[in-house]
Amino acid sequence: METHKHNLLEKLHAQIRLIQDRIAESMAVIKTTATKSLREIGSMQPADQVVYMQLKGYAVDRMEQLEHLHKSPFFTKCEIIDTDTQEKKSVFFATHQYIEESIYSWTSPVASIRFESLGDISYKLPNGEYKKITILQREQYMIVDGKVIFYAQENPGTPRELIYQEHFTKQKSEFILPEIVAQMEKAQDAVIRADHRGPLVISGPAGSGKTTLALHRVAYLTQAPDTASIYSPESIIVFVQDSGTKEYFSHLLPGLGIHNVNITTFPEWAMKILGLSGYEYTHREGDTEQEKDLIEYKKINALRSERPFTIPKNAKVLDRLDLTILLKEYLKKHARFETVRQFDAVVKGVIRKKRVKKSIEYSLLVVDEFQNYLPEQLSILKQCLRVDTQSVVYVGDMGQQVYLGTIKKWEQIGEVVLTERNIRLDKVYRNTKNILQFIQKLGYDIRIPEGIKEGPAVVEKIFETAAEEIAYIKRIMTSYREGSIGVIAKDEEYLRAFKNELENDSHVHVLTMKESQGVEFDLVCIVGVDQEMFSVSEHIGVSAEHIEERKQIQKDILYVALTRAITELHVMGRVSLARVKM
Repeated sequence: METHKHNLLEKLHAQIRLIQDRIAESMAVIKTTATKSLREIGSMQPADQVVYMQLKGYAVDRMEQLEHLHKSPFFTKCEIIDTDTQEKKSVFFATHQYIEESIYSWTSPVASIRFESLGDISYKLPNGEYKKITILQREQYMIVDGKVIFYAQENPGTPRELIYQEHFTKQKSEFILPEIVAQMEKAQDAVIRADHRGPLVISGPAGSGKTTLALHRVAYLTQAPDTASIYSPESIIVFVQDSGTKEYFSHLLPGLGIHNVNITTFPEWAMKILGLSGYEYTHREGDTEQEKDLIEYKKINALRSERPFTIPKNAKVLDRLDLTILLKEYLKKHARFETVRQFDAVVKGVIRKKRVKKSIEYSLLVVDEFQNYLPEQLSILKQCLRVDTQSVVYVGDMGQQVYLGTIKKWEQIGEVVLTERNIRLDKVYRNTKNILQFIQKLGYDIRIPEGIKEGPAVVEKIFETAAEEIAYIKRIMTSYREGSIGVIAKDEEYLRAFKNELENDSHVHVLTMKESQGVEFDLVCIVGVDQEMFSVSEHIGVSAEHIEERKQIQKDILYVALTRAITELHVMGRVSLARVKM
């Protein structure tokens, strides 16, 4: 048996080397066009300049695709028989296409067969017809930089057989792009391939993989034969919460073959649209949490009552509500948003800068953590959609609302989400069983999947001071060097000492509970636990509805912090979390 597996592995290695050699040959041919300079193109006849500019653009894109394929040529192979012709052949699936070796992109219609059972099946062609085939055998791989990490084989009537698996020694945080496409479930693949028009909601608890699924939806729309011409990367915009998430997306999207997508935050986008320079942004104005809440409450009331709300002319710091008010006023005056695009062009042999002013129109909006947006903000973004697509992917969870005044139901923005396009992911892939059980005991309604890894027990420590907590974390750091550590507290002020003592270590990230939304760490330390830390004070003139909203937000904020931990969770402060008033 071991000899048989060894022979299969050697055969796979030989096949990888052969395909890599052929890809390298193709890259050498394309390189000449890809590296042709603008000066060379400028010396050509005007009619040839346009053609070569287009060829150069294609060649640059194709070179990058082939570079990815050279490192990881394929992740699935199916042995099939064409029912009509009885021809037997092997088809491979990868992140990009290389037809010369029967390698098809994961976005192609035939790629859907990799989720089907062995035997007689059919798949839908672009023209609407169905192609009948028989799947005789399937093999799955993970190939990184030409090296086989994982190899399994599936034959009729027998369980899937593991041929080879490298022993994994790295922490999860060290992988930027695991081969997620290869591990995707059939139901998730159906979501990705859903009709491109209209809104699509992908929601679920922290760690359910909703963001990953959304990004694959983007990759599919930009690469699938029937939608690629509609969804060019330049016409897509992705809204994220902060610079950290922006950096993460910027690494992940190119690995899926997506380039030139605009990844931004709402404040960045708003300031650019409004032409504001010399301003700073703060998410919430005020010194204490209570003061911040009251200021926001007044601004939200002004925003929704249409009462004039004047931002001081000498103000140099704007918050999310200030920007929303300014955007609404801009639309009242101009009716639409415009932008100026600058690009290089060859004019009579000379490279010149050209500027074009045009209305802002996006073929696709992706809104990550949509539950943190005001309904007014989402309505403003929707006005930038192309009429022919009206395509939005909302990613998030209504149960993780951590800011005042945010969207509570789709009717607030006039969005009609069909049942089949409102996707709820229930499986939690991030946290261990012990962490989920701890969260469950605190009163949160969460599902603990069967077969989830046990993980270390959650640790609770009683400390009177921040200095004691810092000393404890430093002891953890001495024995925990491979994974990332997140130090999370309710209030920013409390974290100052932690930042001074811990942030010089690149493994450690110090942030507030609100800032932690959307990120994850191998080990999380929640610090500064106090019995009154989530209490909400009532104020004259503040509605009962507003008080209830703030109470729910406090509960959601804690849930966000608890679910940031992948493997270990340590909670420390003056009392245990079970005694904290909510």
